[in-house]
Amino acid sequence: MDPSIPGIVNVSENPFFSLPEDQRNGNGHRYVKYAMNRLLVRLQVRKKERERKKKKRPALMWETWEEENSMCLLENYSDDLDLDNQNVLVSETAEPPSNLTLPLLRYQREWLAWSLKQEESATRGGILADEMGMGKTVQAIALVLAKRQLQKTTSDSSILSSSPGTSQKFPAVKGTLVVCPVVGVMQWFSEIDHCTTKGSNKILVYHGTDREKHMHKLAEYDFVITTYSTIEDDYSKYTMPSKQQSKNLKPLVEMLDQKTVLKGGKGKTDSDPETDIRKRGRRKGMRHSTMTGKWSNNGSIDNSASSDEDVSRRKSVLHSVKWDRIILDEAHYVKDARCNTARAVFALESSYKWALTGISLQNHMGELYSFVRFLQVIPYAYYFCKDCDCRGLDYSFSTECPQCHHNRARHFLWWKKCIARPLRKIKYNGAGRDAMVLLKHKILKNLLLKRTKKERAAELALPPKIITLRKDSLDDNEKDYYISLCEEAMSKMDRYDRAGTQRNNLLAMFTRLQQAVDHPYLVEYSDTYYASWNTDAGSVEQSCCLCHDEVESPVVTSCGHVFCKTCFLDKTGSMGEVSCPSCSKPLTDDSSTYNGKGDSNSKPTVKGFRSSSIVNKIQLDDFRTSTKIEALREEIRFMVERDGSAKGIVFSQFASFLDLIQYSLQKSGIKCVQLVGSMSIAARDAAITRFIEDPDCRIFLMSFKAGGVALNLTVASHVFLMDSCLNPAIEQQAQDRAHRIGQHKPVRIVRFVIEDTIDERILQSQEKKKHFQRMVGGSFEAWEKLSLEDWVFLFECEFV
Repeated sequence: MDPSIPGIVNVSENPFFSLPEDQRNGNGHRYVKYAMNRLLVRLQVRKKERERKKKKRPALMWETWEEENSMCLLENYSDDLDLDNQNVLVSETAEPPSNLTLPLLRYQREWLAWSLKQEESATRGGILADEMGMGKTVQAIALVLAKRQLQKTTSDSSILSSSPGTSQKFPAVKGTLVVCPVVGVMQWFSEIDHCTTKGSNKILVYHGTDREKHMHKLAEYDFVITTYSTIEDDYSKYTMPSKQQSKNLKPLVEMLDQKTVLKGGKGKTDSDPETDIRKRGRRKGMRHSTMTGKWSNNGSIDNSASSDEDVSRRKSVLHSVKWDRIILDEAHYVKDARCNTARAVFALESSYKWALTGISLQNHMGELYSFVRFLQVIPYAYYFCKDCDCRGLDYSFSTECPQCHHNRARHFLWWKKCIARPLRKIKYNGAGRDAMVLLKHKILKNLLLKRTKKERAAELALPPKIITLRKDSLDDNEKDYYISLCEEAMSKMDRYDRAGTQRNNLLAMFTRLQQAVDHPYLVEYSDTYYASWNTDAGSVEQSCCLCHDEVESPVVTSCGHVFCKTCFLDKTGSMGEVSCPSCSKPLTDDSSTYNGKGDSNSKPTVKGFRSSSIVNKIQLDDFRTSTKIEALREEIRFMVERDGSAKGIVFSQFASFLDLIQYSLQKSGIKCVQLVGSMSIAARDAAITRFIEDPDCRIFLMSFKAGGVALNLTVASHVFLMDSCLNPAIEQQAQDRAHRIGQHKPVRIVRFVIEDTIDERILQSQEKKKHFQRMVGGSFEAWEKLSLEDWVFLFECEFV
């Protein structure tokens, strides 16, 4: 061993080995001693490599950070690596600002002190990952008010401060930009209005087709609230060239000064900018404008040459200013750093950045990179050159770096080098454990604050949450129908396997079986039934092209891409005519090509339901209920018998099923209201207000996608989950719409499951996923996607 590396002269001197064997990492003294020896060997190799390079040139900045990582590994290698349990101890508290009218609990005052320190640190922000229902919105508002109050007493101004990786070419504004799901817009507006002194804050909701009329007034507002879909749509308008722009792109590129392209380079590059921009997602960092401009240092066109031109023509309104602070609510919406929504958010400029999420890790540790990239964490969010101190947030050039002129292959992403790539090999050597140690001690401990309801039960004083699993059996007709679909699914799997399209079609078959368990009508009258079961549908994707999560109520567009129905309606309803984020073609629903059995034009529409609703397709004279609907009606009766004033929320993945439930409940005299993706923000707010204020409105119907996040519905004390999701975190979010601060009644959760069907298979699959999420540190693996064998397991039919 190299005695020049601190702490490794004698492995047995490490304090970890003085512990009793039962306090060590599970596999005993021999294994852990072996693991530590392997670590020391790796550190020696890295040290010798750095010394070899130092003989040729001075040490680079990234090599210095690599040495710091080595010291971190030596200090923390034997620690518990459970990433979901950071156990951050924050003892210091801060007094709430004078403009905040609501009192803060102790853990919220701890957050205030911690967040104020974070904004003064190099990170200039962080992640608040408190469990859902613990008041993250109020805590974020308190931070904004406290910082503003602090600035008034000092000469410093956060507007004039700069953060790493941001430019200084945009005008600074005093406001905080809040980005949230559509359903959370009015929640944020009402929270700010409710918990702050009247008249102390000016709030702008930036949403809708006429939103750009406020572009010249942004500096007047303290809070600007917008949605992820709005950010993505505005960004796409200025980064995705239209068909006409694409035609004009080639002559535009030919006119550009090639010396400017390469910052004094020796000629043209081998890449074709026209081809690059047309690729899916476009070349990273490449932005096109119809105006003549220059290539900037990061490979994008700088079209700011003319300062007299309207700023909205150069960039979107929200991307044209430098915000004081950006707050991402439900930040897991950008968990996929490659999607257009994430890229749009990353392009925003601000002095401080915060991510709020109740589920910081859903599927795999790669999702954390989105937060690291948004926060611009040094060095993990950056690309570095192996030969110089060049660094950048984007990797947009094709052959030669425009900053240092070194080859593209000489650049690397720090996150990929130190975290992502080692984790893939975690089963085979200790490099994966190195990555886990760095992830916990160098990243999360410096970025993330997470508390749970269980840990803070004494402060929250929440009533209990009682979860009941209700199991029922299908009647004979439903059982026969379900068995026939199972047999058809199994036969199609063999056919898809031979065609090589099995995985692409599994989700469509899986969705149909779930719908058949809820109600056969959902399959018989589905607009996308024939599309999703078409043997030629090999290009159907498994995840929504907007939210990049499991598809709810699939909508197949004319360009062949698939979306959640709610995501599709959110985007097209609020933005008007938009393009597909994957291929730039006009975004239109192709489901009309595959008409169901009903004909909505042959009879008048039913009052209270959309013309496209499934209720307008079925023959109401012969309406048949289902086992799950009857079970729900019985549970609602029990609810009223226990508490005459009780209200409940009904969740399902399928909007059509909610329509069937609403029709059935209304026939029984039960008043209810529904929240769907096609509703405007005003209509959503009206539905929420009616449910909260109308004592006769007992039931709120909503999909997991449209209403499972960002809502505070403590007026309800019952939650009914009509079907199960492959991702258990989605169900947890839905439950916490009622079980949160402000709830005074015990919250009863009823999960409906049909015996011997795919429902039970999903429950088993959920347990598997929960296990891997709990063991993410101990097993060094995360459950990214279902394997093909897991899908076969889900489709196994117990009836035959």
